[in-house]
Amino acid sequence: MTMLRRAALAAAAILTVGSLAACKKDTVVAKNESVESVAKKVAASDIKPQPGRWESNMKLEKFDLPGLPPQAKAAMDKRMGVTQTFASCLTPEEASKPEGSFFQKGAENCKYDHFVMADGKLDAAMTCNEHNTQMKMAMAGTYSETEYNMHVKSQGEAQPGMPMTMEMTVASHRVGDCNGTEEK
Repeated sequence: MTMLRRAALAAAAILTVGSLAACKKDTVVAKNESVESVAKKVAASDIKPQPGRWESNMKLEKFDLPGLPPQAKAAMDKRMGVTQTFASCLTPEEASKPEGSFFQKGAENCKYDHFVMADGKLDAAMTCNEHNTQMKMAMAGTYSETEYNMHVKSQGEAQPGMPMTMEMTVASHRVGDCNGTEEK
């Protein structure tokens, strides 16, 4: 699995955590904990989203990988600043009690350096290790029971000795009931 794909999957897992936040009554704080541990804390809290169809927009804002072949660099340049849209269905069961595995898809080798979700804001940093490479990610954004906005910065290695930097934004909001056309 490429480092870009791992970073995107890990970011998606983090953004899922962000999407599962709503009540300002509760706070979730973690330090040096697994993705599963943080997921359990969020699930045990009163932080709950509204179930239904969530539409998300993801935009790659920066991607730097020195030594990338010209064809690959041209392909990445075409994706820069282009918004990718996708939809997901959050069932009432998932909204009320998410399982740890819901948060871990693609982030099994990751650990939160810190995670704070409170008062409609999310601030987190994560480190992922796989195949002798390390990726550090910082996430910051806002959330409510019907939307979230997140900025993700990643820095690490695509492979040993090959540094990579990436930044993306994700905005998601609930648009109504699920209709069966959402991605699984």
